[in-house]
Amino acid sequence: MSAPATTGNAAAAPAPAAPAEPRRIVPLAFRAAGVGLPLLSVGAAVGFGSGGDPNAFVTYAVTMTAAVTAGVWGLWGLVDRKLLRASETLSREAGLIAHGAADGKAGARIPVARYGDLAPVAKAVNELSDKLAAARRDTARIVAESTAKAEEQKTRLAAVLRDLHEGVLVCNLKHQILLYNQTALDILHLAGDLGLGRSLLHFVVAEPVTHTLERLTLRVREGRHVNHEHGTTAQFVGATTDGRILLAGRMSAILQDAPDGSDEPPSITGYVITLSDATSELAALGQRDALLREATEGFCAPIANLRAVLETLEDTPELGPEERAAFQAALMESSNTLSERLAHVTGEYRSVVTGSWPMSDIHSTNLINLIRHRVGPEAQYGVTLTGLPQWVHGDSYSLVILFGYLIEYVYALTGVPAYDLSVEAEGNWVYLDITWRGPSVPSGIVDSWLDHPLPDALGGLTVGDVLQHHKSTMWSEAVKGNELLSRLRVPLPPAQKPPSAHTAARGAARPEFFDFNLLHQPLATSELGRTPLDQLHYVVFDTETTGLSPSNGDEIIQIAAVRVVGGRILTGETFNTLVNPKRTIPPESIPFHGITDAMVADKPAIDKVLPQFRNFVSGAVLIAHNAAFDLKFLKMKERASGVRFDSPVLDTMLLSRMLLGEGGDHTLDGIAERLGIEVVDRHTALGDSLVTAAVFLRMVEMLKERDVRTLDDAIRGANIIVELAARERAF
Repeated sequence: MSAPATTGNAAAAPAPAAPAEPRRIVPLAFRAAGVGLPLLSVGAAVGFGSGGDPNAFVTYAVTMTAAVTAGVWGLWGLVDRKLLRASETLSREAGLIAHGAADGKAGARIPVARYGDLAPVAKAVNELSDKLAAARRDTARIVAESTAKAEEQKTRLAAVLRDLHEGVLVCNLKHQILLYNQTALDILHLAGDLGLGRSLLHFVVAEPVTHTLERLTLRVREGRHVNHEHGTTAQFVGATTDGRILLAGRMSAILQDAPDGSDEPPSITGYVITLSDATSELAALGQRDALLREATEGFCAPIANLRAVLETLEDTPELGPEERAAFQAALMESSNTLSERLAHVTGEYRSVVTGSWPMSDIHSTNLINLIRHRVGPEAQYGVTLTGLPQWVHGDSYSLVILFGYLIEYVYALTGVPAYDLSVEAEGNWVYLDITWRGPSVPSGIVDSWLDHPLPDALGGLTVGDVLQHHKSTMWSEAVKGNELLSRLRVPLPPAQKPPSAHTAARGAARPEFFDFNLLHQPLATSELGRTPLDQLHYVVFDTETTGLSPSNGDEIIQIAAVRVVGGRILTGETFNTLVNPKRTIPPESIPFHGITDAMVADKPAIDKVLPQFRNFVSGAVLIAHNAAFDLKFLKMKERASGVRFDSPVLDTMLLSRMLLGEGGDHTLDGIAERLGIEVVDRHTALGDSLVTAAVFLRMVEMLKERDVRTLDDAIRGANIIVELAARERAF
């Protein structure tokens, strides 16, 4: 018989235990029936024969028992052979066929005719096997095609990278190397065994790499990479960890866009670095620096000698007048020639050095924040960011190291625990100042610092080297107007691109807004009112709105503020947030503030923002330009937000009218231009707040000359301006 033979063959392969379950349960049922039914028959016969012939009873019982037993066991044999064994065989064959189909093979089949009543099941197994094999083949084909395309692209990329003369490395944010080319291997092999998954910082000095990544992170986080000249790339100078090779590098950030509908900036997921061996170039530059320094300094002694001879001749009366005059003229001509040559060589030298060293435009806020980060919270002295931001041109890494060490030098000399860092544009330079309360550093000590090496700088650079690269110098002086303060000044080149190229275009100025109930304030007759203006704590703020009419449904979409304490703009202590207005922003207002619906879609509403803003301004005198406009919006939201704004408010527009009269331009731009304040980053509420703060501090000194010295004096004068304006409008 074929069925047992097939079963025997299938038994050679492992089979699941589940199909054997019916053979244990069903036979027991049949056997129970084979015993129970005869007993039932006997019982029935007993009942039947209790009143009849005993012989007939015996005959009947035996006959019935034999018949029932034979029927049950015969039925069991049929079911076992035709159904149970066949189903077990079918399940095992199905397992073998499924295994072959999983590998994409469709040749194995179950002979349908062998299984009789189970033929539909066998047919369904064959169909499923064919479909599984086809799906496996399609999957294998797609994987093969994708693999071939990936290999082709990989081959092309490898060819491109192989032909590049610069080393290329792709890294994640943990600085693990994900990809590199042969040139990178050639450049970095002396520092160790370059390989995938290894940290780049095992081969390249960490500080320039991490510093450049911090710069790019700040640029992307603030959204400046969109309009920045270099986008998401930045240059740096580095070195291998063994110090043998100096590297000229360029880092490009790998960005991941924010989710659709979000105004969050993209995030950096990694970076690509291109490296070239700049050892010979920078070494030659260093040699040239040394030669030129020796040549330029070598002029000083001959000039001094010439002048000494001249003085000697003047002290020698034996020479006749004509001889003396000729001698003096020749010596003076030589001295002038040497002086001119010295100036020329020095100028050319600085130009060559500056042009050779990698530099870029840097926002001063980012530069100073990096300096503060380098100083760190564990230092025994603190650094505060103050003043208006500016753009400078330089090598940010060497500047961060330079100013970190200059502050340390000043602290070691003076022991002063607090320093301000600020920038100020004057003429063709942007001065980065370290300011402290105490005596200035003698010029001799400052000059001695020029030869100090900067331990973390590349190539053994000294303080003087970094200054030379920036065509700069440094000196210490007392702050004019406040002899108790001293500062160390370092002039830096301004940004090569005009400041306007770094900022978005600004719409026309907001029209003057008068609300006499808001502008006319009671005097602060307490001690606060008698406090001099230069001793008060201020918060300068500005808002951006959907339009000019809060009563017609216009809403606040941005609030920003900066703290002013002790006559200093604390640029590091700011409040700046976008607000969801719960309405669309009119397209015609977007050119004024640059804020779109997408930018505020997921921002908090005004009732959530105002309590935070109220906490920020608590205890301070508020300053704003055209303040009634901003106050109107704040006052209308007091009930909804559950806060009150009852602090004294000074309006720089009204103060300008007090100082300059009704004539003239009293817009923020007009006042800033008149006071010589350079307007930077005027496209945001925070930028406007910073400019307003600078304007107000200039006005405080001007108000003193008008005998406006206290807060009450300023409020009284502003009230007079408001009343005069009200009378003019009444007529």
